[in-house]
Amino acid sequence: MLEHKGMRWGYVFLKSPTHLDQEDVFDVMRDAVEMYLEGERERDLKESFYEGKLYTQNKYELIGSLGGQRFDAEIETNKGKDVLTFLVSEQTSGMGSYISPN
Repeated sequence: MLEHKGMRWGYVFLKSPTHLDQEDVFDVMRDAVEMYLEGERERDLKESFYEGKLYTQNKYELIGSLGGQRFDAEIETNKGKDVLTFLVSEQTSGMGSYISPN
């Protein structure tokens, strides 16, 4: 288990069209960040308007010049199937995905 004292910060990027409303997208994004911080590889998602799976293969990827650990969500909504891709980029030490020693 990672032990960390102090503030950690970063960015999350979404690359995908989506049938989800903004609040649901933020919920899935929050799940991706929690998974990143806790070192999880997969999480089931189930809410009133969608259900599916959020997962990572622990790979670092780029969208243009923006990079981070990739997370994918395969979701079934009442409007159809959706696939969301998130990049979680920790900036705590100022150098991408590295973890601050504080």
